[in-house]
Amino acid sequence: MKTIILAGGKLKKLSALYKETGIEKKALLPMGGKPMIRWVADALMGSKHVDGLAIVGLKPGDFNTADYPVHYLENKGAMLDNALAGLQLIEKIAPNEEQCLLSSSDIPLITTEMVDEFVETCIDVDADIHYPLIERKIMESRFPESKRTFTRMRDGAFSGGDLFFIGRRSTKTNLELIRGLTTRRKNFLSQARLLGFVFIFRFLLGLMDITEGAKRVNEALGINGRVINYPRAEIGMDVDKLSQYLLVKSELEKV
Repeated sequence: MKTIILAGGKLKKLSALYKETGIEKKALLPMGGKPMIRWVADALMGSKHVDGLAIVGLKPGDFNTADYPVHYLENKGAMLDNALAGLQLIEKIAPNEEQCLLSSSDIPLITTEMVDEFVETCIDVDADIHYPLIERKIMESRFPESKRTFTRMRDGAFSGGDLFFIGRRSTKTNLELIRGLTTRRKNFLSQARLLGFVFIFRFLLGLMDITEGAKRVNEALGINGRVINYPRAEIGMDVDKLSQYLLVKSELEKV
């Protein structure tokens, strides 16, 4: 199957991470002798389930992919727009494939074994989108100084993973609603109108567990999404802050 890597993120020049590295394109942050995205691409392309990449947000020559089958797409702006552009490209180059992976470019601690495990957790389960959540105790046990943000639910506190397994028919379902949730994710009233005030209040008060939360979102979006309480912290250990960059860089340079 094909994998989309979202690589459109850019660092603000006043950010601590840019001041440390001088790198504008986040995917190209140097660590362990490679740009960050190369660690991700190596793990993905090592998988027995992956046979090609679609990289959105970079261009040929930004980093070495001579040994990979890669298609490039220019940055479309918002993350959802980049994801949809990648899915449309896969529709064109692999019209008979019903499933694909979607990854961020900033989870360089994932390994091929983790990719294989994740795919095999999802591939035979009927769902449009498989989305991993990492429980706080798992993340902080593996990376006690990760400084991740966690969402409190009735059954624990979770952060989101950055590797998704997608059934391609899901991209044709309620795209405007999904787009609205994404573009208005910081506007409480807009989200409440889309999902309902009961959902938002129960969510904010930590009164629902991840199963109920997934069920309600599925009903609102008209999709069959599956949330996985996933045991691999690396899938959610993305690089957003200087402290996270230094932590991940240190991990990679131990190898």
